[in-house]
Amino acid sequence: MSLIIVLLALTSSCSDDETTGPDKTLDMNDAIDLVIDSILPEEVQPGQEYRCLRMVTSIPEGSVIEAYAPQQPGSAGPGASAPVSMQTTEESYFFLLDLAPATMYEHDVKFITVGKSGEYTVESARWWPVINGQTPEQFLVAVPDEAYVIAGNVNIKINPSQLPAFQFGPLFRQYKEGFIVVQGLMPAEALYFDAYNTYANGVSFFEAYKGSEDILTGIVQSAAADILDRIDYQANEGVEIITIYIIAHGGTNYVNLGGFSITADSFAAKMAEYPGILFNFLVGSCHSGSFIDDLSPLANVRVVLSACASDEGAKPDWDEAAGLTDHNAEDSGSEWTSSLLDAADIILGTPNAWTQILTWASEHGVPPTCMLLYQAGGTALGEDDELGIFDNLDLSNRTGHTTPGFYCSW
Repeated sequence: MSLIIVLLALTSSCSDDETTGPDKTLDMNDAIDLVIDSILPEEVQPGQEYRCLRMVTSIPEGSVIEAYAPQQPGSAGPGASAPVSMQTTEESYFFLLDLAPATMYEHDVKFITVGKSGEYTVESARWWPVINGQTPEQFLVAVPDEAYVIAGNVNIKINPSQLPAFQFGPLFRQYKEGFIVVQGLMPAEALYFDAYNTYANGVSFFEAYKGSEDILTGIVQSAAADILDRIDYQANEGVEIITIYIIAHGGTNYVNLGGFSITADSFAAKMAEYPGILFNFLVGSCHSGSFIDDLSPLANVRVVLSACASDEGAKPDWDEAAGLTDHNAEDSGSEWTSSLLDAADIILGTPNAWTQILTWASEHGVPPTCMLLYQAGGTALGEDDELGIFDNLDLSNRTGHTTPGFYCSW
């Protein structure tokens, strides 16, 4: 996993005199009590969602705690002289305060270290912690084992599920199309298995949807950073439409692919190189709504769909949250992408709905794939009454956590 070291913002460094004394050192239970009683009330705002996790044991003096972060394109790797984010000066207990539990990164977290002496620090970050070169498993999953949770106010559940099998009958074909499915996470990154399922769903859907002359390209992990080259490849193969489907961590105007930041401007510049090719862009990363402003001005961009607004975090699979149960609780992969593909599957499997898609596409002079994806975005949220589908399949949207974004050129 490629890392650069991020200098974190120190928010506090204190001691708890009631817990420690001249002859007293903290054990794990003492440290947990200190975090719950003294630190969380200061760091968690009223009404804010959070989950605080512990490690199994203490970490030794001299431990190095870093925040993961993607490199910029073309970076040679982490600089040897990069400043260390923090280093323990005594044997300590480490806690991760996650302020957007069960969410893709980047988002707000806080690193809490409590020394055996009772001295503690709280530092703000935007990515998961890397402690002495490793990240404990409980910090990487959407729903950690309760044994690691010391406090929190969220109750999110993910049910066991199977990857869907898509199968469509003969579909109307008029264009040679390309589909690029991208999974940008490395195996050691947070929510990797959810991203893998999201990728597998995308490959399965577009494999079933594509025509015999169409091209489907799947790229994962470090190869995902080559996305711009894959656009070149498909363009040189003579496709008329390219649909790009991305699951990744990310931030405002960029996605983290294979450990590298690929910006919205980079995608826009590449698309502008091929004015004769139409593009659909589906992105399931945090802050992905920011891509709409960058890509929509291009004359050859037909559809841009995002998992959330520019100031929101994208969610992995959620089946129960905020007292609600997902309408498609059997889904797998990220909440938005699974809902989008389920909605497209319903449309394609409903003759009247697919006929309506073809009619709208003809009326607006756009390829059916563009119309299908755009309408599936609304259908997934229960907003497309004309197609006769009403349930909102995106639980993270139903609970008010995400606002998927939509753009079409017509």
